Amino acid sequence: MESITLPPEPSSVALARRFVRTHLDAHDVDLDVALLLTTELVTNVVRHARTSLDLVVKVEPTIRVEVHDGEAATEALRDLIARPPTNVAISSAGGRGLGLVSAIANRFGLGDEPGSWNGKIVWFELDRRSKQ
Repeated sequence: MESITLPPEPSSVALARRFVRTHLDAHDVDLDVALLLTTELVTNVVRHARTSLDLVVKVEPTIRVEVHDGEAATEALRDLIARPPTNVAISSAGGRGLGLVSAIANRFGLGDEPGSWNGKIVWFELDRRSKQ
């Protein structure tokens, strides 16, 4: 498990992508997909939670990327994760990210049980590619 703490700034998106690339480059995973999904989750923290975030990458037994932030999960977020949007108006400036994560990741969800982290964790998992 590897982790990094990032500030709630737009530049953190690029830093998060570099961090994920560094830690997943040698693993049998679609790196472009992992980077896209990481971008979506980190961007949500920067835009909506506006707290520092911890980015966690785990590689065993599946690839798992977690984004921890300091904002409690709202009912609206719970609903979005339970039923991600599938039809967002073309004119909308946003609202597609969690639907994209849900459609592409093998698994994705929310963790916000009380514990050592005061906030929430949004995560996705990708299965390793089968060896040919």
